[in-house]
Amino acid sequence: MKRKTIMSIMLAAVSLMVNAQDYSGTTFYDRIGHGNDSIENLNNFAVYRDAFKSKNYEEAYEYWTKVLAGAPLAQVRLYHDGAVICENLLMKETDPAKKKEYFDALMNMHETRIKNLDALNSFSTKETYTTIGDILCRKAYGYYCFAPERNNEEAYKIFKSGIESLGQNVDAYVLYYFIECSYTRFLANKDNIQYREDFINDYMTCNEICERLLEEAKNYPAQTIPANPESADSTEWEERVVIAPEAQKIIQNYQPTLDKCNNLFVQSGAADCDALSRIYGSKVESSKNDLTALNGILRILRNFSCDKSDLFYKAADYAYELNKTPDAALGKAAKALKAGDTSGAMKYLQEAIDLESDGRKKGKIAFSIAQILYSRGNIGGCRQYCNTALRYNPSNGRAYLLIANCIVRSASGDNLQRSYYYCLATDKCLKAISVDPSCASMANRQMGSYRNGFYPKSEAFFAGIKAGQTVSVLGETTTLRLR
Repeated sequence: MKRKTIMSIMLAAVSLMVNAQDYSGTTFYDRIGHGNDSIENLNNFAVYRDAFKSKNYEEAYEYWTKVLAGAPLAQVRLYHDGAVICENLLMKETDPAKKKEYFDALMNMHETRIKNLDALNSFSTKETYTTIGDILCRKAYGYYCFAPERNNEEAYKIFKSGIESLGQNVDAYVLYYFIECSYTRFLANKDNIQYREDFINDYMTCNEICERLLEEAKNYPAQTIPANPESADSTEWEERVVIAPEAQKIIQNYQPTLDKCNNLFVQSGAADCDALSRIYGSKVESSKNDLTALNGILRILRNFSCDKSDLFYKAADYAYELNKTPDAALGKAAKALKAGDTSGAMKYLQEAIDLESDGRKKGKIAFSIAQILYSRGNIGGCRQYCNTALRYNPSNGRAYLLIANCIVRSASGDNLQRSYYYCLATDKCLKAISVDPSCASMANRQMGSYRNGFYPKSEAFFAGIKAGQTVSVLGETTTLRLR
């Protein structure tokens, strides 16, 4: 690419000066330098931006480095562009010396941004405002993915610092590479209990953040497209639920990260019950008078399906003796279930609901009771506790799916009457998708199985029955569907 003429450079610079008024009252020109330095910085900025727009990253890099050195406060975009430039060059570069140069420039850029963070934030917009945690996470990603000679411990250290600084607001791509980094670190030190415990805790951190955000996606209302039985297009014969774009974006970002997190954890074998017993066995005994520590251990063991171990029951007994908390009551319920004492388990589960203050957690426990009742054939009790779960957490799509199965298991009467149950069950599946987009695939599978229960069109025609009629079953109304 030919260098721009001095005239075009100056025109670009003037345009930047005119349009770059920021929130603090300073301008791009105020931050670009003074005297001859400002002219040189303006020239360099204009050339780098022009090359960047053309994706000529090699030329952009040459002038971008000069701007970063001479005017690090020029614009916040300098740091976003720099990451794009350096990372693109690193991906295609094969010369070791050049790779090291680009990598060092990338790391230096992040350090420069941290050094100048307060000044940069003073004129940032809401979209460009950033924190040290954000920068450390971006630096960790750059280090982990592009370091010519990566030190996994160093990458892990930077990731941890950034994520701990951010708390619950971590980008999906950061979690995606962090859990991979933690997994690689664990594999290299499998016999070290500390590395195993670190990986377990990192998994829980990533899992909790992803699940919380996927839960938040349910707050965006879905759009229901009504059925059109008269349409020639068979895709319009059923009601459809369209997920809100905001929810779809969250799902597209965090569901793959959650899947990777879970897959790596399953592959690792890090949390098999024997390993957890080795990690937490002595801790349970030493913490028998520490309710907070015991509840934390109970949550970990339950999360990794080790709630049928003697260690879990021991921790639950100690915790319950200290104070009747939801975690302790859940532990006692699990112990009762293992012993075949269903009524005892139900008592402790109901106690956990009564003790719990968080509505969503109450709903989760109520849903657990519903699942137990369903497995024992108590369909009425199952529906009751599903409705209790929904009262505490209206976005529990799985509760609607379990209600749908209860409805189908209750079906009775002739073929036409029985079809009403399948139609109502389909309504519940559609409702599940509308409140919880993450259960869409499960809901679609259930609806697919219910279609066989719809009344056949061939018989409906001669009986004068049409799709779309309103019918009643189990005290509710539904729309008649035909197959």
